[in-house]
Amino acid sequence: MFWELEPSKTLSTGPLSGVKKSKKRVTLLLTINATGTVKLPPLFINKNKTPRDMRGIDKSKLPVDYYWNEKAWMQVSIWNLYLKKLDELMVKKGKHILLLFDNAPVHILEENTTLTNITLHHLPPNTTAFLQPADSGIINSFKVSITIKNNKFFFTFQ
Repeated sequence: MFWELEPSKTLSTGPLSGVKKSKKRVTLLLTINATGTVKLPPLFINKNKTPRDMRGIDKSKLPVDYYWNEKAWMQVSIWNLYLKKLDELMVKKGKHILLLFDNAPVHILEENTTLTNITLHHLPPNTTAFLQPADSGIINSFKVSITIKNNKFFFTFQ
């Protein structure tokens, strides 16, 4: 999510010229069940380990799972930590789940990662937009719920 990116077009004049596009981004991973009734805390990846606005805040108490890296991108290591954490949660709840996800290169399972309560299934290539229901409904609703005030973004995830 490029959170400072302004629209590239306006309603009346067409493309904007002479405006450099912001590349400030964060990555969000939203996990929900098929009906949208069970929503896990979002996984949030920022480019700063401790942003200025978060100094003195315990990140483990945030309503998101907070990670960071230089480009704010998903990485194999973060993906595998997420899967381990999700598997532990499913073991505690006594549930077995099928996790559907796209075929991004970082969505691979490391050799030392063993999952007992999660079955992983890649969606076929080039079908994510058609087969992944979260893209059109849940994720769109999430993006709409974001507000920006003083160059800081806020969201509520219910």
